[in-house]
Amino acid sequence: MSTALATPQAGVDIVTSDLNLLGPIVVATDGTASANAALKAAAQMADRTGAHVTVLAVLEPLPLVAADYGLLLPPAETDEARRQALAQRVRDQVTEVVGAHDHWDVQVRDGDPAAVIARVGRESKARMIIAGIGHHDLLDRMFGGETALHTLRLSRVPVLAVAPGFVSLPKRLAIAIDFSEPSIIAARTALALLPSVTMVYLVHVAPRLELQPEAYAAWMSDYSEGVEPAFDRVRARLEIPAGVSVETMTLTGKPTKALLEFVKSAHIDAIVTGSRGAGLVDRILVGSTATGLIRGAHCAVFAVPTPVGAPSRRLAEGMPDEIPENEWADALEAFTRRNAGRVATLEVDDPEIGAQAQQHDYPFLGAAYDHNDRRVELMLGDMENSTRHLTRGIGDVRHLDLLKDAAGRDWVLRIAHGSGQTILTLAR
Repeated sequence: MSTALATPQAGVDIVTSDLNLLGPIVVATDGTASANAALKAAAQMADRTGAHVTVLAVLEPLPLVAADYGLLLPPAETDEARRQALAQRVRDQVTEVVGAHDHWDVQVRDGDPAAVIARVGRESKARMIIAGIGHHDLLDRMFGGETALHTLRLSRVPVLAVAPGFVSLPKRLAIAIDFSEPSIIAARTALALLPSVTMVYLVHVAPRLELQPEAYAAWMSDYSEGVEPAFDRVRARLEIPAGVSVETMTLTGKPTKALLEFVKSAHIDAIVTGSRGAGLVDRILVGSTATGLIRGAHCAVFAVPTPVGAPSRRLAEGMPDEIPENEWADALEAFTRRNAGRVATLEVDDPEIGAQAQQHDYPFLGAAYDHNDRRVELMLGDMENSTRHLTRGIGDVRHLDLLKDAAGRDWVLRIAHGSGQTILTLAR
């Protein structure tokens, strides 16, 4: 016997995008070759659309120098000299990479690069920010060198991150779809802002479940019956330009890996994704984050932020139910009564390192919430042996979501905390 997730829904809540089709393009550069691809992309985009271009460089503060009796501050004239040198280097870079563009606005601002780029994009009501994808090695991640990634996390306007080998604007898109309103907004935004597109794949990654092969095959058969109607509803919502072909694709496996493998095999030029995928359905139905895609992609990534004030999705045929904070203690007590003894999997999902399985196939013993410490306690283990159990304490709790299956049984409990989340999945 198999239990299928209820039919995936498209567009449960309507969200209004802040998309500005007539705004400028902000292209980020540090004056080095790592930004050449971004400048080329901005030039081609401006030629196609007539958009004004702002070339933005950010001057980071010099580190303080320790002395025997305190800290030595760099003289003020040093910053001004560095600022002028950076501006000249950027102007020379623009001329060398894309030719003379006297009408382009070159700006040098002070501060943290990602924060400044995101702020300028917001204040100028830019249609998009274009940045280069840097290196993906460990030192970049440790010391914050992934400017495109950090900008994406802070930006309220779309970010086009282009790889060093950029040649031309994307023609073949892979759009990650989880059938939520934000993912539809990402698709609509890409179609509106990328005039070069001729081929679009709407790509959905089916959820991964810990089931026996026969049970999983039966479950996927049932699940697939709801995917195609959901794709049809998504297509009906898109304003597909003339001459653009659209195909749908459902993948299985680890989400980010499955998407990147498809991108490579289908010769995709750019991946389109929402950049705030921390919701429960985002994690289960799509699972990939813009972080993983930017770190792993060898093509461009077009990330569209979820609009500010987007409503939470409610329980409706497989949608998660967000539990109000004043009900957390009672809800977890009731959850324990309903599910104690069911086999469960515990997973911790951190935006920096991805999903990490903590425990597989252990009986769920209980969950509780402490109002004073704002902590949730989860316990799994052997019900007949009190010495064999796992207790996980979770602080800084922000949200609790509960997803039920088609039969109305509890399926997934998500605890959002800090910038990550812990996911408890109950076996069927």
